[in-house]
Amino acid sequence: MLSIQVSDTKNFMSHLLSGNTFDHFYFIEASIKMGVSYQIQGRINEGFYDTSVEQTLHRDFCYWKEVRNRIFDIIKGKRLPLSCKIVLGLPKQSVSYLISHSNSTFREDDIEGIYVNILYDPKTLLITTGISYKNFSLDKSLEYAFDEYLAKFLKEKAAL
Repeated sequence: MLSIQVSDTKNFMSHLLSGNTFDHFYFIEASIKMGVSYQIQGRINEGFYDTSVEQTLHRDFCYWKEVRNRIFDIIKGKRLPLSCKIVLGLPKQSVSYLISHSNSTFREDDIEGIYVNILYDPKTLLITTGISYKNFSLDKSLEYAFDEYLAKFLKEKAAL
């Protein structure tokens, strides 16, 4: 598990809320505490869409780019949130790529999800990673590969 304390909060939040840096990630959930608290789930409600749209989605979660502006609208203003937690997930095709390009023995079916947790409070901004396995394993090779991927990704995007 990777844990990064972000030193330039303004730059990172600009990448997260205004830029397209994280648009290809799934949006899993957000919890924002301001004057009132907001709990937002990223799971797609299939009953909302007609069947032709449902058939083209082939995913359980919306992409970050589909909700980014709404989250930004909640957060923006004169006062900063008391706290904020945003969980993003790696899409299935990226999970497959990561598995195939690592020294991991895992298969895509072994993985429930690969996540990036963004935790903000007025004093700190912390990024952590995590993997949810369908079965217990002592093998940490995929975690190491994802941590390396994310650190490289954030550096390339100048998000840190």
